[in-house]
Amino acid sequence: MKPNLNRTQTRLSVRSSRDELQRWNSSARSAGYKTLANYFRSLMNSAPMLQADKISLLTELKTTREEVSRIGNNLNQIAHRLNSGQSFNDTQNNMKQCLKILSDIDSIIATIRR
Repeated sequence: MKPNLNRTQTRLSVRSSRDELQRWNSSARSAGYKTLANYFRSLMNSAPMLQADKISLLTELKTTREEVSRIGNNLNQIAHRLNSGQSFNDTQNNMKQCLKILSDIDSIIATIRR
């Protein structure tokens, strides 16, 4: 009996939802692949999962998020002082705006990681 030279030595397992699996199978068939394994193998061997530009963008976004978070912390400290007797009309609006920006950056990072 001849040994199977095409047999793989290790196994990679991925969990997915049924919808994801259907989309992956559909993409594989559309690209001309008979099996999902061959499709994934081709994708993984064709290019790195994260290109240098993507890594750079993620690093920059992370740095920006940290800076905005620090600004939010400063605003929180200002709000605390103002709430102790001093008043400033824009403090609450500034805090809401910072929280919105942080949320937007988190969404962008999550989208890039997909």
